[in-house]
Amino acid sequence: MKNSTERSNIVKAPFTEEMVKSARNKAKNLGRINNSILKGAGNFTGYLGEEIVASYIQAEIISNDEGEEKYNHDLIKDGKKIEIKSKRRTVPPRDYYDASVAETSAHQKPDIYIFTSIQFKGSEPIKAWICGQKDAGEYFAEANFYVKGDVDPSNGWKVLTDCYNLPYKDLDPVGS
Repeated sequence: MKNSTERSNIVKAPFTEEMVKSARNKAKNLGRINNSILKGAGNFTGYLGEEIVASYIQAEIISNDEGEEKYNHDLIKDGKKIEIKSKRRTVPPRDYYDASVAETSAHQKPDIYIFTSIQFKGSEPIKAWICGQKDAGEYFAEANFYVKGDVDPSNGWKVLTDCYNLPYKDLDPVGS
């Protein structure tokens, strides 16, 4: 746990009903995607994370554009390719929670990862946070790799798919 003098990179991020509608429409149109941990059920959360971050950092969303680049990153900002990774939660995120990238997503070649947490009550998003960012190369150099079925010793979480995990506290503030 952090002490009271440490600052968190986690910032509460606003979202609008228009962002929610846009994310729901994109998720519905996408349907089930290959290599999805949640078999497509997380599409809405992912798209809402993109909407939130794009608004927060004033970036362009490209994840629904034509062409292959949409598979490698979600946003463009100042020439940087940004991939958004979002988690659906029932509670607010903590600094010791993990920013995760599934092995099945390791083919993506973003410059930067930005991680979000979105709290839901039932099927409705109620709060969102941007939890930090990391240069892609630094992320993989610092993250722990877990195989499906492993238990992450830092939090007791049983890994659902091969993935890389890095605690939010080890991320950089967004925009740095």
